[in-house]
Amino acid sequence: MPFNAVLGSQQFSDVQIIDRTHPAIIRGAAFRQDGRVLPRGRVVAKDSNGAMAAYEPGLAAAVAWVAATVYAAGALALPTVANGHYYRCATGGTSHTAEPTWPTTAEATVTDATAVWEEAGLIGVDDLAGGGVLAEAIDTAVEGVGPVLRHGTVVADNLDVAGAAAATADIAALEAIGIYAI
Repeated sequence: MPFNAVLGSQQFSDVQIIDRTHPAIIRGAAFRQDGRVLPRGRVVAKDSNGAMAAYEPGLAAAVAWVAATVYAAGALALPTVANGHYYRCATGGTSHTAEPTWPTTAEATVTDATAVWEEAGLIGVDDLAGGGVLAEAIDTAVEGVGPVLRHGTVVADNLDVAGAAAATADIAALEAIGIYAI
């Protein structure tokens, strides 16, 4: 139960992630401290250093940014000069003729002509092996360990994959590691 630093005030959430029909195995896992707040139900995976971070299944489809190109909201792009981060188009539009200066702060935005990009994460978290589902929210700016459901049953409607509902392919990927969605 998170506290909001106001004396006597607490925030409660009734979002059910774990379904009790199949025993859950929840383990503490070290998280990459990249300044993100990850909500309960977020699907997470290990990065190349073995720390947990938000799972991004579409990362393999991300391509290098291109000048004067129409981007749809939700598109993923990589800077032409790699900086270890990838970016999600928050507001669809046409990119500028010159590449923007890409921010490296978690969730920071940059305007690129009529498109707006948001820093979406560090590259390398597109494989669910060793991953799971966050049982409680975690603020990676201040917490280094969080509770991750590693095996069991979850409520499919409350799963969060990169800020969106879980797709059929995401459910199949979770089942491959022993997490079943109902």
